[in-house]
Amino acid sequence: MSGRQRLPAGEPRKASQRRTRRAAPQPRIGHVWRPGDEVRWRDRVGAFHRDLGDGEHAEIIIAERTYRVRVGDLA
Repeated sequence: MSGRQRLPAGEPRKASQRRTRRAAPQPRIGHVWRPGDEVRWRDRVGAFHRDLGDGEHAEIIIAERTYRVRVGDLA
């Protein structure tokens, strides 16, 4: 396929639409969790235990069980 952008129906774009730039992605600010903080995960409430250090996973405790979850899934 050629590098030219076309509309869904196959027509070429107008000249005013050709040189548009995509918006820069918004920086995502993550919450800093501390041990003992209350967290919600999959409609369950638990306590934050520790960050695993890989920047993606953490351990939480729900009903005396420890779960390894993605930090982005916590609320």
